[in-house]
Amino acid sequence: MRGMEKIKMTIDTALSLLKESVRIAIIAHIMPDGDTIGSCLALADMLREGGKSVSLFCQDSPSATLGFLRGLTDFKREERMGQPYDLAIAVDCSDMERMGICSAAFRNSRHTMNLDHHPGNTYFAQANYVDPKASATGEIVYRIAVRMPGTIGRYTAEALYTAISTDSGRFSFSNTTSDTYRIVAELVDCGINVEEINDFLYQSYRVERIRLLSKALNSLTLYENGKVALMTISREDLHEAGAKDSDTENIVNYAKNIVGVQLGIFLREMPDGTTKASFRSKGDMDVNKLAGLFGGGGHNKASGANIATSLTEARNEILAAFHSRYKEWV
Repeated sequence: MRGMEKIKMTIDTALSLLKESVRIAIIAHIMPDGDTIGSCLALADMLREGGKSVSLFCQDSPSATLGFLRGLTDFKREERMGQPYDLAIAVDCSDMERMGICSAAFRNSRHTMNLDHHPGNTYFAQANYVDPKASATGEIVYRIAVRMPGTIGRYTAEALYTAISTDSGRFSFSNTTSDTYRIVAELVDCGINVEEINDFLYQSYRVERIRLLSKALNSLTLYENGKVALMTISREDLHEAGAKDSDTENIVNYAKNIVGVQLGIFLREMPDGTTKASFRSKGDMDVNKLAGLFGGGGHNKASGANIATSLTEARNEILAAFHSRYKEWV
């Protein structure tokens, strides 16, 4: 990475970098969600319309629920490093590690850009546009889109709607603002079919996911007088259900949505025996602080961490942390 020193970027800076660049890499985060995938695809659509050469990268396969988005199969895991990209853009990544092995494309670029909305962002690129007040990185990409030549097409609008809807919890999380609704209104005016998109995102599941959900619900246990609900999924559970890692997305919400629960926890065993923890909260519970104890992070109401222990050990450590420090987080 050469050229600019690290700066906090404005939209004008972003537009200038995009205009000057021809070969561009756009990189999603590991275990991708709707925000990182939708934002990447929308950005790629706009840049290609402007004559740019765009390569999309993501270490892990996107969820099957996102299969309706145009360009989803364009993502590649890695490539042989040849000529450096003019610009690499990390999308919805709070730090360099969130790109996984795809960070190689980021490092093999003359200039780097970081578009994100996580409060714990480390400003790791040369140019950083980070807005923790945005409900989704999709909002940030939209701000760029409306300043670029041309109009927002239907496919771009579908990707942006997906990004914003999924990361705002269908517009129900506290990060949903009046700006969020105004942006979505503009996207609807672009001709998207909201009913059809919502059906794909929230009402169409593979049978393997339902079987996996059954196993997760069977593991459900309440702690701390019903304040904490915890579920687990092992590699064996995944294998028996015939499911993929992407089928675990949002299962944690079933724990959070129980009456009386303040903290929902979902623990998933990774192929190397470590544990991926997802935290969701209600009320004033700040799970970003809880995730931070385990080297993770995210948002106040939705965070995660990778814990280098087994499912059982991770469960015990998380419950002990909640019990000892609960009053600090509410």
